[in-house]
Amino acid sequence: MDGNLPRWAKRAKELDLLRGLAVLLMIADHFFFDLWGLLPDLFSTYPKPLETLGRSYWNWEVRAVVRPVVLFVFFALTGVCCSFSRSNLARGGKLFAVAMVLTGGTFVVGKLTDSPDLTIACGVLHCISIALLLVGLCEKLRMNKWVYLAVGLSLWGFGVAVDLLVQPGLTPYGAEPLLPLLVKSFFGFAMCGSDSFSFPLVCGQIFVGVFLGKQFYPERKSLLKSPYRNHPLTFLGRHSLWVYFAHQLLLPVLTAGVLLAMGYTLAL
Repeated sequence: MDGNLPRWAKRAKELDLLRGLAVLLMIADHFFFDLWGLLPDLFSTYPKPLETLGRSYWNWEVRAVVRPVVLFVFFALTGVCCSFSRSNLARGGKLFAVAMVLTGGTFVVGKLTDSPDLTIACGVLHCISIALLLVGLCEKLRMNKWVYLAVGLSLWGFGVAVDLLVQPGLTPYGAEPLLPLLVKSFFGFAMCGSDSFSFPLVCGQIFVGVFLGKQFYPERKSLLKSPYRNHPLTFLGRHSLWVYFAHQLLLPVLTAGVLLAMGYTLAL
């Protein structure tokens, strides 16, 4: 009977559900950042309550606890889903191309708005795409699942240690030579741009997820027996990386459009 189902219906629905929830929370996180960290600089008149709301959320103690958990769920599930992929090398290559489009798009927007730090050069999509390429190479070498776990925990531990010991802050573009800054950002020793992630942290959690996928989904089948439900969260989960890419460009544009319609003016 399963052979008559479309490919998307055979996916592990519980993974899509959790990834969809994680993506939704990440979109909300970025929305509140836009309210105080991006949009006020683009408008000559801007509603102060929105800026206060965004900044209050960003400094909220609950966010400091919930955000790492949400990120781990997202990255680990990305790794688990590698167990279902026919070619992680192809997935990684396509996603890297998308990440470079994002870099180009944010660079152009940064130039037009005189805000160079909007440029995303070492963001989450860049890190995930390189991690997927590494997973694809490891699959070619037929790496044992326990090696994924060991490598993942090592990278994750390194990333956490750097974050705790260095406590990297945002370094504006132009403050240091670009290439050294990007290398430092890649390894978590600095942050640059409006979306900056440590590759060891991201890759480590994805590798742990690959181990979990091989451990709990050896037959690439859902663990749930209930009928498939095509509700919004599972839709977001199926297309999580594309949704993540699109929202980073569309969310601030749509929010700015609403503000313009309400009578607020851009800083030209």
